[in-house]
Amino acid sequence: MGGMPWGGSEVLWCRAARLLQMDGHQVTVNFKWWPELVEPLQHLERHGATIFRRDKPVSRRELRAERWKKFFLQHPQPKTWLEQEKPDIVLVTLGYHPDVLTITEECQQRGIPYGINLQCASDSFFIHSNRLNDYRKWYQHASRVFFVSDENQRKLQNNIATILENSEIVANPFNVDFHVSPAWPSTDDGFKLAVVGRIHFQSKGQDLIIDVFKQPKWKSRNVKVRFYGHDQGNLLQLRELIKLYQLENQFSIEGFSQNVEDIWTANHALLLPSRYEGAPLAFVEAMLCNRIAIVTDIGRNRELMDDNQTGFLAAGATVELVDEALERAWVKREQWRSMGEMAGQQIRLRYPADPIREYADKILTIAQ
Repeated sequence: MGGMPWGGSEVLWCRAARLLQMDGHQVTVNFKWWPELVEPLQHLERHGATIFRRDKPVSRRELRAERWKKFFLQHPQPKTWLEQEKPDIVLVTLGYHPDVLTITEECQQRGIPYGINLQCASDSFFIHSNRLNDYRKWYQHASRVFFVSDENQRKLQNNIATILENSEIVANPFNVDFHVSPAWPSTDDGFKLAVVGRIHFQSKGQDLIIDVFKQPKWKSRNVKVRFYGHDQGNLLQLRELIKLYQLENQFSIEGFSQNVEDIWTANHALLLPSRYEGAPLAFVEAMLCNRIAIVTDIGRNRELMDDNQTGFLAAGATVELVDEALERAWVKREQWRSMGEMAGQQIRLRYPADPIREYADKILTIAQ
């Protein structure tokens, strides 16, 4: 990822790396430089991984020193990460589909088999035709291309106008016990919707929730909306919009919660009108906790949920379509508990209990 030191797209590869370490494999990580090394990487390092932190900012003093060495001492060029570590296989994880994959060109030159894991694709950005051949080459020469949903695979293939025969779908890990069953909260003081995800309007669509609930019909209903997650650029706007439309009695900002189960002990349903996603973990976790979800038709949502039976699907991320899905949900609000129990049953049939083990095994197939 480029915009922050850690996020959901990093969890799958990092946990799989630790599992591969436990299986006796050696791990080396090429990660963007940040002032502090995040704890998951420290954990890998403590267990023997080498961590290469790329793109470290260079001060003027350091830059002058490097120039002096280059021109006066004929200092040899440092080895590249691949030259230094000599990996048997390489896995490249991408947070977003426009991310470039020039490292795969060096893998090809050195004969190192590589895989690509794309964690998110959207209709909001299209690759320019002058880079089309590059992207095709990067993906077509991969031993494996892992997507987190069929929908994301379709979006990437449309972007590069190519069918990838080397692709398959993988599942992201969740942060609750597979057999979790939190108690159903009381509805005496109203129905409570949890919006779980980083506060980022462009992807998560929290602004759409404001536009829906500022309508008089929703203001008059006994329903509360709680926002959970880190700020990724739009927390101030969210606070100001709540004040602007006088939604303080219905809306609250809860911040980031370390314990996912606590969220579902306090809330009845997930509301997540995302404009784009890879495969939202909040959605899977809500279903595992026997809660319905009111979500947009992106990622694996349609695949994992049956509309009007185990949740409610908005056909798109617009105020009108989200409002329509919420209306259907509101009509059936007395059935949310039984629908949630059905959702819990279905997700356990459609989603792996151990995504990390499955993924770790798939990484090894890159060498085949």
